[in-house]
Amino acid sequence: MQLRESLVLEFWDRSKEINIKNKSYSDFVLKLQTILLKTDLGKADLTTNSLIKKNQDISAVIVAKENGILAGLEEFRLLNKDLKIKSFRYDGEKIEKNDLIINIEGNARKILERERINTNLLQRMSGIATQTNFLLSRLDNRIKIAATRKTLWGRIDKKAVSLGGGLTHRLGLSDGIIIKDNHLKILDYNIEEILRRINNKSKFVEIEVENENQAITAAKSIQKLKKNYNKRKSLFAIMLDKINAQVVKSIVKELKGQNLYEQVLLEASGNIAPGNIGDYKECGADIISLGCLTNSAKILNMSLEIE
Repeated sequence: MQLRESLVLEFWDRSKEINIKNKSYSDFVLKLQTILLKTDLGKADLTTNSLIKKNQDISAVIVAKENGILAGLEEFRLLNKDLKIKSFRYDGEKIEKNDLIINIEGNARKILERERINTNLLQRMSGIATQTNFLLSRLDNRIKIAATRKTLWGRIDKKAVSLGGGLTHRLGLSDGIIIKDNHLKILDYNIEEILRRINNKSKFVEIEVENENQAITAAKSIQKLKKNYNKRKSLFAIMLDKINAQVVKSIVKELKGQNLYEQVLLEASGNIAPGNIGDYKECGADIISLGCLTNSAKILNMSLEIE
């Protein structure tokens, strides 16, 4: 079981790649947030520039307005290197209403013109981390959950999922191969031929199926591929798409009965949300992936207040 769990992390977790020490990630954060700031700022912050002296310094704090999981401090510091930042909490920590999160000292105009962009970053990332943590608790931490590519802010959103205790899944299309329904349709659902074509093209290969027959066919094809062709020692997974928990459990049982279970990792995905996620607690899949972690997460409310 420990080996399987380590393979699950290897297949679906890229959290080590999404920190500001990784140049590609820090560049992405800076570019995205700079675009958002320039769009918001336009030519100038007319209100602040009309009222506040150019060289005036101030002190401000960011305060939590509700309980949750904090995320985004690393990114916040990256975006505000020209200000003095002191944090009272750390990423991934549980916070409570009225907790002081950050103290900011520096130029008043910079602090005020960035207020919305900075709080949006912290609120969105913390909201995603909080939602992830909550859904894990609904599962009694018996099964792992992962993000999808249904994101607004890409890798930033996936970083927030990771801080909430979830797995990232692919960070992009070049991370690994996922054969989805549209690929299958174009190639007439010839699963064995499709898998043969992509063999040794990636360390990570996943195929989406929609029913038990497809799942068994995929597992048998993967078993054959591993035996005859898999020189790269790829890891294989089957995505059980839009399949309810009881059928997922039946598929797992059948895979074990045919000695196919050890050949593949299993992902339950599609039509899974907070209302029914508890049904999947003991379904037997290795992970559950949910678009709602990132495409509809509620923000965690915070505010910037001048001291």
